[in-house]
Amino acid sequence: MAALVIPTLWTARLRLEPLTMAHSAGMFGLGSGEEVCRYAGPAVDADSLPIGIPAATSADSDRIIDFFVRRAGAGLGFRWALLTEPDGIFVGALGFNHLGPCPELAYHLHPDAWGQGLMAEACRAGLAWVSGASQVQAFIDPANIASIKLAERLGFRTSGEMVGQALRYVTDL
Repeated sequence: MAALVIPTLWTARLRLEPLTMAHSAGMFGLGSGEEVCRYAGPAVDADSLPIGIPAATSADSDRIIDFFVRRAGAGLGFRWALLTEPDGIFVGALGFNHLGPCPELAYHLHPDAWGQGLMAEACRAGLAWVSGASQVQAFIDPANIASIKLAERLGFRTSGEMVGQALRYVTDL
């Protein structure tokens, strides 16, 4: 696949810009938090080597950034950094683990930004951007009630299918 051209998107309160190493400090702040990573599945780097979650060092979270930069370069998936407007504070990451006929949406938000509707706002922008698919999927741990509520607000519904420790949710585009 060809490299992705990932646009910067704006919402009322956020700027979604392609995730790069410039977001290293923000990603470490996000990825080192136990409460953020509690329901995250296993992570691997671009060489398929495991990455400890939560991230123990910024080098660990930088390997996650590198993974998504390389996936974008291969046209396979990517992440946006979520930055508040107008101050540019890093509050999370959103993107697609996989693209194609049924892209896989994934998101993480810093606890300081929970309960403000920011991730719903970001997800709506990301879902409006994705094209070439009739459905989008997300895999959510059944214990992650907040993420399930968000997915349902966005129009996702459970497929009833468990994949590893996660329940598959889908929405029509």
